[in-house]
Amino acid sequence: MYIVAKDGSGDFTSLQAAVDAVPEGNRAPVIIIVRMDEYREKVVVHKSNVRIIGEARDRTVLTWNGCAKDLDESGAEKGTFLSSTLMITGDNVEVENLTIRNDAGDGRKVGQAVAVYAAGDRGVWRNCRMIAHQDTLYCGPLRIPNVVEDIGARQGRAEAVSRVEDGPETHSRQYFEDCYIEGDVDFIFGSYRCWFEKCTLFMGARGGWYTAANTHKAQPYGFVFHQCRLTGACEDGKAFLGRPWRGYARTVFLACEMDAHVAPEGFADWDAQRVVTDRYGEWRTSGERADLTVRHPMEKRITDEEAAAFTVAEVLGGYDGWRPDRRVPTWFMCGDSTMANYPEDRAPMTGWGQALQSLLPENIFVQNEAVNGRSSKSFVAEKRLNMIELCLRPGDRLLISFSHNDEKKDPLRYTSPRLTYPEYLNMYIDAARRQGAEPILVTPIARRLFDSEGMPIPTHGEYPDAMRDLARERGVRLVELEEATMALLKECGVEGTRKLFCHVPKGHPNYPDGAEDNSHLQYRGAVRIASLFLSLLRGEKTGLASGRAAAGNAAQWAEMVAREDDVLH
Repeated sequence: MYIVAKDGSGDFTSLQAAVDAVPEGNRAPVIIIVRMDEYREKVVVHKSNVRIIGEARDRTVLTWNGCAKDLDESGAEKGTFLSSTLMITGDNVEVENLTIRNDAGDGRKVGQAVAVYAAGDRGVWRNCRMIAHQDTLYCGPLRIPNVVEDIGARQGRAEAVSRVEDGPETHSRQYFEDCYIEGDVDFIFGSYRCWFEKCTLFMGARGGWYTAANTHKAQPYGFVFHQCRLTGACEDGKAFLGRPWRGYARTVFLACEMDAHVAPEGFADWDAQRVVTDRYGEWRTSGERADLTVRHPMEKRITDEEAAAFTVAEVLGGYDGWRPDRRVPTWFMCGDSTMANYPEDRAPMTGWGQALQSLLPENIFVQNEAVNGRSSKSFVAEKRLNMIELCLRPGDRLLISFSHNDEKKDPLRYTSPRLTYPEYLNMYIDAARRQGAEPILVTPIARRLFDSEGMPIPTHGEYPDAMRDLARERGVRLVELEEATMALLKECGVEGTRKLFCHVPKGHPNYPDGAEDNSHLQYRGAVRIASLFLSLLRGEKTGLASGRAAAGNAAQWAEMVAREDDVLH
């Protein structure tokens, strides 16, 4: 997780710097949190599998003033497609709780001025505001050569064409949910398949067209608006539902509410060649402009049977069955160094949270936010829990495992097992429940410590019992890793457990002097503990044996977890 904060309190002071730092090839999305402020910058998100989350939608603002009439080095106007504030060229990019604005001004003076240029595939936008005047939101491919030359190495995976006006059939898709989109002339335009769910479309005082679809005739779907609200600041009747940017473009409004700003005729022809066809239509419109009898004569009056065919799965599913309306659940992990991720220069040391993703099916993401040296108290004090809460959504899980550092007599970390420790754990439980996520308490793993008889010695004092009592009190699921790892230590014995913990002989590239760490795991141990965790999460009573089976067959465990409905939601 990266934090963008203009005041320098985060990892980066600009969104572009954070995007540039995202590594390639991640399976789970890399999360970028943008703290409340106004960021005046032009951004290109060229990495795939990225999730950008604003701290507060209306107070986290990305803005720029690019416009079509800006001049390039030769003195020629740059045009529409170089004016955007935020451009997405990567695939699987999600943007949430963010305002994206182009404040160049009235299109009659500055020409087109794009706020969002969505050029990638499988883009998801939730609870965002997109504000401009003319051409606010463009959903379509990159233009060759000017746009591609301008962004250079940031082209990402986006489609590119020489003419966006009449380009070939495209495969890319975008999904918008609970968004506010404001503009005036053709302010939602492009050729991609797009679904707008419960969005507000606001027409500016100038009046104009909400949409200008550029759908290829061979594409069955273009823009679909479902349960959206259309309103505005223009005179009544001055806001048209849309016009076709090219012949046989497609736009439909399903169960949308339209007030008096909407023109009685609904859609309008662009010119004599680009005219409304039956690929434009409405179904069950409500509000002051719900009378379909006065609409454009060529507009399709969609029947109930025809409307039933318009689903997210049908419109956006495509070759890969994409369902953006069904979020992939994320398991967020809060803990210490026994759970944390480690870089290659610390190998073979591995946190058990680091090994968890490989044991899970593809439709679950793991976001491991465990940090070395943190207690339940210091994790909260550093506002790490606050940042995680911004990301939590219904269906997610928050895994909470602290104790190793709560035990240390350090005033910044120490918690009393029967007083402040449960108080801090309650903060995690409350944060998860506020967002509709499930909190799960996980007792700490045992340290590798044996008595003279070769029996493992518990070292966590009252902390595990305090967590157990809290789980019962709050009705929270508990995963009993301490007992399971004590049993594992007993089974493997003094010598066998060396292969689980980070015991490294001298001469290792990362540990020239060797290491005998009895708190932290190496890869083999991390996989074993992660497997134990999954076994216990499923309610297996045989803990240790189940963990051994899982460690030997990760694919089988992934299949078993996939069958657990309450995990996958």
